[in-house]
Amino acid sequence: MKVSILNSLTLLVLVAGCTASAPEATESQASATQDPALLEAILEDVRIGWEQGDGTPFYSHFLDWDGARYFEGGGENLGLEDLVVNHVEPEAELGLTLGFSNIQTHFEGNFAWAVVDTEIQLTTADGRAIHNRGHGTYLFRWMDDAWKVVHTQSASSPVR
Repeated sequence: MKVSILNSLTLLVLVAGCTASAPEATESQASATQDPALLEAILEDVRIGWEQGDGTPFYSHFLDWDGARYFEGGGENLGLEDLVVNHVEPEAELGLTLGFSNIQTHFEGNFAWAVVDTEIQLTTADGRAIHNRGHGTYLFRWMDDAWKVVHTQSASSPVR
């Protein structure tokens, strides 16, 4: 009987020890995923992809979901392919330079967002120089061990 009680107490202590350490692992994992550098790296990939007309970072970092809409300066792209083919690729051909600054990131569980200041320069096909400044918002969702962009919106106006 003493052996049975001793075994039960040992098992209880082991289970309690495992349970006590579980929240620490979860908190550690949460703080690792809620690192602003993760979102900033995605934004940098997207910025470079946009300048180079390369859709690869978009297909890698954006969640391509039915009903996705991306807003740019009053325009709208329906779905990821529409954004890449009708917005990203053509603007790179116009010599787009895109800057993101004053990046502010925010996290709430598996949801995050980044607010950025933007600067855009390009020359249209008819030779008109565009130089705009504005702001953008990127919404993210944590899934499959990565942050995915689920929506974007930006607006800018000419630099005066």
